[in-house]
Amino acid sequence: MILTVISFKGGVGKSTISQNLAVVFAHQGKDVCVLDADKNESSSIWARFRDDDATSVPVYHIGEQGDISKTINQLASKYEIVIVDCPPAIEQVTSKAVAKSDLSLIPVSTTGGGDIWATEKFLEHIELLRSRLDAALPTYFIVNRYEKNVNMHKAYLEALKQHQEVYNVGMMETLVAKRNAYGEANANGLGVLEWDNAKAKKEMNALSKEVYEIASKL
Repeated sequence: MILTVISFKGGVGKSTISQNLAVVFAHQGKDVCVLDADKNESSSIWARFRDDDATSVPVYHIGEQGDISKTINQLASKYEIVIVDCPPAIEQVTSKAVAKSDLSLIPVSTTGGGDIWATEKFLEHIELLRSRLDAALPTYFIVNRYEKNVNMHKAYLEALKQHQEVYNVGMMETLVAKRNAYGEANANGLGVLEWDNAKAKKEMNALSKEVYEIASKL
């Protein structure tokens, strides 16, 4: 199973989602790894902070000159799940990763601003890629940093629903809330499943179950 986590812009929680999904899958006994294709190396840095006795979550980094398609194939032959943490931009490496994936995940932060327009531009690129490859390229939104009592966040959800219809994109039912636990766990090389926050653990368990079930049926 190849999962690609993609976004047009940084700061939406792409690496955090990649890391936390990997941690949950690893704790479930699945052979999982993260392929860090982002030149910022956020997931690679995170991995260096993990304790030696922590549940194993191998992270591999591929440089700008690396062959991501070949690397994904190699890792997919060794691991049950490969999670590709892509650069926050429309780059050739992202297109190649999406083309190889069983499921692509787009974390979106419901903070407003220009994020909705950036998301729309990214979805247009996915549509072009689908047409060029004549492939379905299943893609789902993951709503991140959600605050249910903020009206702007509710409005953003409605805007995303419109995008779902226009661009044939699904949306995970699990909403990932804005919680300090995600940043705290990340700074210690951990996932929230390994951190002391029951609500964050519940969210990530639910999200990982949903992602796995959807990808397994594709």
